[in-house]
Amino acid sequence: MGSLPKESKTAGADIFIAGSGPVGCTFARTILDRAEAAGKRIHIYMADVGSIDGRLIGGHLKNDLRYQIDSDLFSHVIDAALQKVSVAGKENRYSPYYNPNQKEALNVPDCAVTRTIGGMGTHWTCACPRPEPGERTESPLSKGEFDSLLKKAEDLLQVRDDQYDDQIRHIKVKKHLEESYDFKGRIRDLPLAVKRDENHCVTFGGPNTILGKWAEPANCCTDPDCKKNCLFSLRAEHKVIKLKCRRMSNFSYADEAVLLNLRNNELVTVVFNACVIALGAIGTPQLLLNSDGIEADTIPSLGRHLSEQSLWTCQVYLNDKIRKEIGDEKPFPLSPSVNSEPQVNVKYTNDRPWNGMVNRDAYIYGGRHPNPNYDPKFIVDLRFYGKHKIDKNNRVTFDKSDLDIYGLPRATFEVTRKEDDHEMVEDMKRAASVLGEIIDPSEPKQQPYGAALHVTGTTRIGRGGKDCEQHSVADENSLVHNWTNLYVGGNGVIPDATACNPTLTSVAYAIKSAEFIARTH
Repeated sequence: MGSLPKESKTAGADIFIAGSGPVGCTFARTILDRAEAAGKRIHIYMADVGSIDGRLIGGHLKNDLRYQIDSDLFSHVIDAALQKVSVAGKENRYSPYYNPNQKEALNVPDCAVTRTIGGMGTHWTCACPRPEPGERTESPLSKGEFDSLLKKAEDLLQVRDDQYDDQIRHIKVKKHLEESYDFKGRIRDLPLAVKRDENHCVTFGGPNTILGKWAEPANCCTDPDCKKNCLFSLRAEHKVIKLKCRRMSNFSYADEAVLLNLRNNELVTVVFNACVIALGAIGTPQLLLNSDGIEADTIPSLGRHLSEQSLWTCQVYLNDKIRKEIGDEKPFPLSPSVNSEPQVNVKYTNDRPWNGMVNRDAYIYGGRHPNPNYDPKFIVDLRFYGKHKIDKNNRVTFDKSDLDIYGLPRATFEVTRKEDDHEMVEDMKRAASVLGEIIDPSEPKQQPYGAALHVTGTTRIGRGGKDCEQHSVADENSLVHNWTNLYVGGNGVIPDATACNPTLTSVAYAIKSAEFIARTH
């Protein structure tokens, strides 16, 4: 990024973590807590290319009350945080994300990443539904172990489903859907990583709440020049360039990470005992394939089995009956303490394998703007997510001869999706008709592929055994096959086609991996 890097300096750590999102922070919290409980001293070094936004390390930006009072404002925060992965088409040739090698028909055009301390955890929906049986058929874990890990993940994320129980809009929207024949037994409170305080204001969970006390300044060292013997070092604005890896006759291992301090252009080499790469479903394979000693045939499933959910959306203006039940008096303050939005979930079932959310979303898809002709307190958003069948040939590749704006190999998608969402869209229309009328021009619309921001599978875990590396990247502990100390984390490890929001599942897998690391390294 400009001039040549300065001479390298060296740092040491027991565990190196690349990435500061919810999953990276889960690894850090779990390992540090386990070490503290065992009376062991362990040093974790976490690095991320992003900056620290806001007053809290990895705090959810929506906790600023102005965004809870007027959620439409927050859409601009999300837009600013998302960076496209691969933009096709010569008409976009001056985009910083333009990829001349990207075929439009094989692209995931709205796939995007967030580069900040906390990652997408700084603006995520906080929705945490558990994967249903049909969404965990490829998992290498037993049902009992997976359920136990999901419970641990819910506790860590502080997931609740009762924080909107006394909110009138939530009560009425949920009631009318529950009473509808088409949705009998399919409606529930959306499980969310949120907490309402004694003043009835909501706090959205983020990487800072995952880290707990380790996010406090006294426990989290953010000074690149620190000489103290810290337990948890967090280095913002440090790009992880590559790992240095060694290949032996029947196994491989990594022992160094090379970083670039973007502030002073200084190279930093971190020597470690074990490392976790948790840079997202795109960033993790990107870094690994840029590393010394790793080629496409070294980890053959890396970047493959890519799956992404389809996303359909619409807005609904509540009907007269529901509006009267809510109360139509003026003024009706749009305050998070007295009039929170509904948070309702249309559950995934075997015969209706999709996930629906009915709320008032902060993010405005497709560039549309709030319609000033409708009272915003009577508007709800519907988002329905569909599954994408697992296919080994759906993949993202990386070209070392063509670098992205961060100087890493550019990602190119080779993905097709053949599923028909017709039944899901009809179900969404039925939900809309129960609640009111669809607002024109917000008719049910399929968002560009990748808009769900739920890419999975690129570092998928699987069972061990003969030729296991041909079907998955890592084992049930997220340890890369045939490696001794290289772990992966994030949505990319999910081996299943899912329709649910993936964070809870990714955190559950991360807890298992982190507990294994704490025991063995």
